[in-house]
Amino acid sequence: MISRLLLEAIMELHHPVFQLKDLSHLWHSTIGIEKESLRLKQDGSLSEYPHSTEWGKRTQQPYIQTDFADSQLELITPPVYSAKEARKWLSATHQLVQDTITTQHDDELIWPFSSPGLLPDDVSSIKIAQLENENEYNYRAYLAEVYGKPVQLLCGIHYNFQINPALIEEKVADFNPNLSIKEVTNDLYLTLGRNYLRYRWLLTYFLGAAPYIADNYSTELYGSPKEKAMRSFRQSQYGYNNDEDVSISYASLEAFVSDVEKAVANGQLLLEKELYRDVRFRGQDRYRDLINNGIKYIEFRNFDLNPFDPYGITEKDTDFIKLFILTMLFLPQIEKDEEVELGNIMNHVIASNEAHAALPYLAEGEKLVDAMLLVARALDEQQLMNGYFENLVTDKRQQLYHPELTIAGKLVTIIEKEAQAMNKPAENHFLAFGLNLARQHKETYLERDYNLHGFENYEISTQNVLKHAIKAGIKIEEIDSTENLLKFTYNGHSELVKSANMTSLDTQISYFVMENKVATKKVLAQNGISVPAGNSFTSFEEAARYFPLINFEQFVVKPKNTNYGLGISIFKTFPSRENYEEALQIAFAEDNTVLLEAFIPGTELRFYVQNNKVEAICERQAAQVKGDGHSTISELIDIVNSNPLRGDNHRSPLVNIGKGRLEQLQLTSQNLTLDSIPEEGQVVYLRENSNISTGGIAIDRTDEVHDDYKRIAIQSAQFLGANFCGVDLIIKDYTQPIVQEDDYSVIEANFNPAMMIHLFPGVGQARPLGKAALKQLFPEAPLD
Repeated sequence: MISRLLLEAIMELHHPVFQLKDLSHLWHSTIGIEKESLRLKQDGSLSEYPHSTEWGKRTQQPYIQTDFADSQLELITPPVYSAKEARKWLSATHQLVQDTITTQHDDELIWPFSSPGLLPDDVSSIKIAQLENENEYNYRAYLAEVYGKPVQLLCGIHYNFQINPALIEEKVADFNPNLSIKEVTNDLYLTLGRNYLRYRWLLTYFLGAAPYIADNYSTELYGSPKEKAMRSFRQSQYGYNNDEDVSISYASLEAFVSDVEKAVANGQLLLEKELYRDVRFRGQDRYRDLINNGIKYIEFRNFDLNPFDPYGITEKDTDFIKLFILTMLFLPQIEKDEEVELGNIMNHVIASNEAHAALPYLAEGEKLVDAMLLVARALDEQQLMNGYFENLVTDKRQQLYHPELTIAGKLVTIIEKEAQAMNKPAENHFLAFGLNLARQHKETYLERDYNLHGFENYEISTQNVLKHAIKAGIKIEEIDSTENLLKFTYNGHSELVKSANMTSLDTQISYFVMENKVATKKVLAQNGISVPAGNSFTSFEEAARYFPLINFEQFVVKPKNTNYGLGISIFKTFPSRENYEEALQIAFAEDNTVLLEAFIPGTELRFYVQNNKVEAICERQAAQVKGDGHSTISELIDIVNSNPLRGDNHRSPLVNIGKGRLEQLQLTSQNLTLDSIPEEGQVVYLRENSNISTGGIAIDRTDEVHDDYKRIAIQSAQFLGANFCGVDLIIKDYTQPIVQEDDYSVIEANFNPAMMIHLFPGVGQARPLGKAALKQLFPEAPLD
């Protein structure tokens, strides 16, 4: 094996731009994943359902696309800096796609392999993607004729990579100030492409994962496979390959572009993008423009889907590939086309070998892994990764000597074992094995449907807006996830959105008015809206002295500025001075001004108003437990909180019931403690207020409430100058019209009304408020 010192000398000597000390900046290069998959019916045949219109217009959809066939999905991540971010996007798009096809048809699966397991007897019946662009459709029809439809159904991972442009710009001046950034960048990508083509066989060995294929698979150019199994049918001669007469030089960018143009001119290729190579230089519409305007990034197209992983590629393998790419930047430069062609031959050999066959290029594989190990250790040191990158490489190193540990090796071992148990050939068990994996992955995609997978760090309401944005093809930029702040863009039109419904459609003054409960009451009262009587206090002492003057038998103590029900205490029977003062302390902990208001009897309803329309209404019931005759209240709370829909920090549809001061104060008013054992069926309330944020539940009442109260809610929002507004009303009988002023009272208005309680009511119909918000912001987007 090559020594560390020699490797370091080679690497330092042969790269004129980068050094190992630049690795941390190189790791900050962006990646993007494109993942192709087939939609199948339960029996493994291709889905005959069209690409769903719920996924927007294909001409404006950056995340969910079709490839060759109408049943062939292409799920795309935006450029990101880490494997974790890429996986976040893949998990979100898989969830949304599976949710759509399950809701619409319930019998569709996403096939986890690159190679199809079942093809129709008449392959001409495979439906080409129904595209709006007639030229794109005709191009696919041409591919079907020249290469065959089965070839086009091979799916995989395309791995896009952009070298950190800031680092290139910094290095150019040191390298050769007489060269432009464009020239240096083009040379970097061309060198990277040549090295990658020469050594990519190692990735095929580690990550190849298409050992079986449908028994009637064939190509127009190379016929049907004679082998029953190999490491990767997709990477073999039976995969994406042009005619052997198509010869392309990588000696220089000019030579590459010239050869491609000649191939198109003499009819060997219809279009430049018909060139099937595992490396594609990207960033311009025409290859000729790469010379003039520069290569922006590079696309590597040689990865099979990992069927064990629900998203086709693991986070660790995503990092391993990036590590391999960076290593290619430091290895001695491949310059001759003969060496590139040698790499093509070696890659085909590896792909065509049996999955358990010994590695034929072991010595070179060891040298490549040694080089990767050097890069990995330098990265670990610079990134403070505690051996993460080194472990990635050492795990793969074992596979050099044990092909059964590679993905293809594991697949063949498992499939052969299961097939033997059923007394049938392994290739005949391929379809059943793949369908079983697809069903397992479907469960993964559909779990926790209230979340947007990968985006769980956002509030539920924001996640719902994100779901609809992705489906409609609205581009998303995360500005600050800790503040739920996002930028959405569709066809050049951009909007900033915070916490799902704080947008440019509202004014700052409306927020100030609604945040201030005294101001809210004054503005509404001045406009003839009924509000509860009461007083405000700016000190604890002032409020405490007022106790003997309280002329309400039932009243509420709450902070002037509050949200999520924080600091609110409700007394339905006149309290002791001690309990009253404790309520004051709780309220003053939230604000410098506290309100004392008459408690209005009736049903409390939250009206969600948007753009002068009531979009949803719900009744909120206070946090509660029901006795079983033997459990304590504390134990009953634990049982309720074990519901998977409950959680903390507004990341779940329902919020955990607490056991704090407010809950204990409420229990005291009922002569109970956390250790009390309620009778079977006895309902015990833990809060007087009915906020979902303090453990309550919501019941949808949108279709039951009389229009008079909807009118009051809309008028209240108008008087407050609000587009998005949550208006809380206490109503004596919400099914009857307003007869007199005390039939209702507006007790509060919120500038950032929670969508979650309407999206996931405990009882009743869910209301699509995330979609409604986006429809108003982007009326031009396909959100119907």
